[in-house]
Amino acid sequence: MEVSRMKSAAIFLLIFSSSLVLAPFLHANITPGKVILDYAGRYFSDRSSPDYSSYDRDMSMHVAKKIKVKYNVDLDLTSYSAFDLLEIEALLKCKKSDESVESLLKHFQK
Repeated sequence: MEVSRMKSAAIFLLIFSSSLVLAPFLHANITPGKVILDYAGRYFSDRSSPDYSSYDRDMSMHVAKKIKVKYNVDLDLTSYSAFDLLEIEALLKCKKSDESVESLLKHFQK
C-alpha cells in the first residue's frame, strides 16, 4: 500500500512539474507582449495621430506573428490594418477545411 502511494505521488509530481516547466512557453504564445499592453487605457483623437499609428503598427506586428505561428500564414503588414488582421485571425479560426486562405483574404485587398 505504501509503495502504491509513493508511485502515485511520483507520477503526480512528474506531471505537475512538467506543466510548470512548459507554462511560461505556452503563456508567451497566448498573451500580448509588453509593447501592446503599453497602450492599455489610452485614447486616440483620430487615425492621423502619431500614437495611433504606432499602436496600429505594433498591434499589426503582434497579430501577424500570432497568425504565422498558429496558422502558418505570412501576411504583408503594409497591406492590412491591425483590425483587418484581427478579423483575418477570426476567419482563419473558423475556416472550413476545404476553404482556401486566399478566398478569405480577397475581402481585405486594398
